[in-house]
Amino acid sequence: MFLFFVLLSIFSRPPSFAQDISGETVFRAYQHTYPGLVSGLSFQKGDWTVRAGNETWYWAGGRLLPSSLRGEEEHWSAHHFELYPETVPSPEDYSSRFIESLRDSGGAEARLSRDDQHRGFQAVLYGGLTRREIESNIVRMNFLGKSINVHRTITENLKRIDGEIRKIAAGTNATAAGAAETAAFIASIGQIGGYNWREIRGSRRLSYHRWGLAVDIQPADTGGKAVYWLWEQRRNSLWMLIPPERRWQPPSGVIRAFENEGFFWGGKWHLFDNMHFEYRPELHEIKRLMAAPGLVIQGENRPGRPDLQEGQDLHHIFPNRTAPPPRPRKGRPAPRGR
Repeated sequence: MFLFFVLLSIFSRPPSFAQDISGETVFRAYQHTYPGLVSGLSFQKGDWTVRAGNETWYWAGGRLLPSSLRGEEEHWSAHHFELYPETVPSPEDYSSRFIESLRDSGGAEARLSRDDQHRGFQAVLYGGLTRREIESNIVRMNFLGKSINVHRTITENLKRIDGEIRKIAAGTNATAAGAAETAAFIASIGQIGGYNWREIRGSRRLSYHRWGLAVDIQPADTGGKAVYWLWEQRRNSLWMLIPPERRWQPPSGVIRAFENEGFFWGGKWHLFDNMHFEYRPELHEIKRLMAAPGLVIQGENRPGRPDLQEGQDLHHIFPNRTAPPPRPRKGRPAPRGR
């Protein structure tokens, strides 16, 4: 699905957006956002390390490996950490080469061929790796009028987000137009998804829905607008050129409410996923650290809980549409021939 902020493919950004983020920066961000779990940032044996879960974790070129796996980096893909952007990327800025790279990286063969990342570090942060461990942390809550299953650590964040969105809809700290738009957004919600034990759709990588740390807000009707790049890919080979105004998206106040609580919005990915919000506070902290003036920065087969098997990740459920699929604007750069 889609991040700058996410575990993204390195191909999901134009070369002009690339910016190196060091192991020191990433580990420092984890220390700040998970202070009770991550500590002891240090440089040893030629690499940045932290302590988490009674284990020393090495940066290992972005692979986040325990000391026992040093020297086995070739077996794991790197996690990709990028700066969370202020605005939605404009397809008008995409070069022909980048358009082609998006088409290639979004292909089924390319997505399935990528090695998975080592998930031990996340297991420490989120309370486990097996289905039994993860589901022991999943709780049911009400969010914007819908019942969802999520990781217990984000329930208070979601309660605050719910409260903020309802304040906006009621006209508190919002213009009349913003209040009306937000109230209409709440009324338009068809489904909200949370925990789902699965991989990222079309790949072998773990989805943050699998941790209960992602939320999908899907409208009952998209008004003919695009929502998710993979759905569009099936009917439009130039899906990446669909302009932002032809994509469904939540009101800006809703997006800010999530961002203020450590979530990123998938609409800011090049592989756009406009219904998706993911809890990744370390990515916001990475951005803060890199902007700080003067800062020097160097599965398990057991059946799941019956009460959780409700398909609460919505990326396999097509929304209703009331208009033909949007077409890319004329005059956009055409991709090179294969």
